[in-house]
Amino acid sequence: MAVTNALTNESMASEFGPLHELLETSNGTVNETVLRHLLALHIRDQLRRGELEHRRNIYLITVPIMLVFCVIGTVINLSICVSARLIRRPLSPTMCFSVSLAGADAYAASILGLGLVVNSLLPVGFGVETLSRCPTLVLEALRLGGVISTAAHLLALALNHYVGILRPLHYARLITRGRVLTSIGFLWLVPILFFLVYFAAAGGFRADGCSLDFLPFSTFRRVVASLFFVPLICMFFAYTHIFIMVRQHQRGSLRNQNSSQLKSSVKAVVTTLLILGTYILCWMPAVVTFILICYDCSMHPRQLHWRTHLEMAITTNTLVVLKCLVDPVIYAARMPEIKLALRRLRQLLLCRPGTPGSLQPGRNTRTTLLAGTQRGLRTTTTAATSLRQNGHTEIPLRVLRSAGAPQPVQC
Repeated sequence: MAVTNALTNESMASEFGPLHELLETSNGTVNETVLRHLLALHIRDQLRRGELEHRRNIYLITVPIMLVFCVIGTVINLSICVSARLIRRPLSPTMCFSVSLAGADAYAASILGLGLVVNSLLPVGFGVETLSRCPTLVLEALRLGGVISTAAHLLALALNHYVGILRPLHYARLITRGRVLTSIGFLWLVPILFFLVYFAAAGGFRADGCSLDFLPFSTFRRVVASLFFVPLICMFFAYTHIFIMVRQHQRGSLRNQNSSQLKSSVKAVVTTLLILGTYILCWMPAVVTFILICYDCSMHPRQLHWRTHLEMAITTNTLVVLKCLVDPVIYAARMPEIKLALRRLRQLLLCRPGTPGSLQPGRNTRTTLLAGTQRGLRTTTTAATSLRQNGHTEIPLRVLRSAGAPQPVQC
């Protein structure tokens, strides 16, 4: 028995270290109650270590995959922004808002990727302490600002369609280029500045150090939710009214309106609705979990198993990345100008000046035969003898050659 106690004490001393002293009573025997309690703590600690290791392995697998898709989404959306320089001028207000929305998607994908690296991969996957509280708070303001900026862009597109369909005669006077560019500037700056000011007012930015204590409480979560749902409600009423007016036109009650112009506007509305649908489907789960799970919400974070919490985080982030990948497909499929501009951009990247099939620099592309095209020829060949211009007019190649126009790029 003495040997057993000695072995037990020796093994416990090596296993628990300084805590072994608390297990010995005055007569040198081990207190059974304390032993059971310590064994329970030890088992809990082992389970905790196993959970952390399992979580670390999951992060090391999933986060790099999401980072790759974040980079792809950023590059694709930025390519749409760059290709806008190849679209005929002047850009329509709808095109300006759409290109800016693509930039907002690129911004959201890049900020999400940066947050995954700083808040997940480095501290959890590699055990590296990254940012202090102040940079973390700024990063959170930039991330939430990007979410609300996307919603504001969609609301601006809804108002643009609303005026274009319901007030077509006043559209050119109300939606001017200067107002569009000014609105785009506000759509980018106001959401980010709002969160920076809100964080400062909530005590986040202080002279003695930043605080993140207000983030997991319902007051802050309700503010974010209202900024997400209020634009959606406004868009719902706007598009409902647009739908009613279009139905009236189809029944013949609005015959005085230009039918072709209305069809073009309706096509733009459908494109925006598709993008709005991806926004709702991909951001709604993240926003709902954001407002339901907090310290004083209906569900406390500790009530969820760590695996469930991790699966929810992976799912919501994956949906956001998926949105940034799907939207460019909608742009290319629904907007001929974007499709042709992306094709032209690809040709410029693949062809070098001076090689066969590339455009010779210095040629004037603004000819009467190519009216409406600027900053390079955006065309596709339909056959060896004709050229399709902007998807509508076919111009014989011999006419283009006689006019000295640049030939289509064939790489």
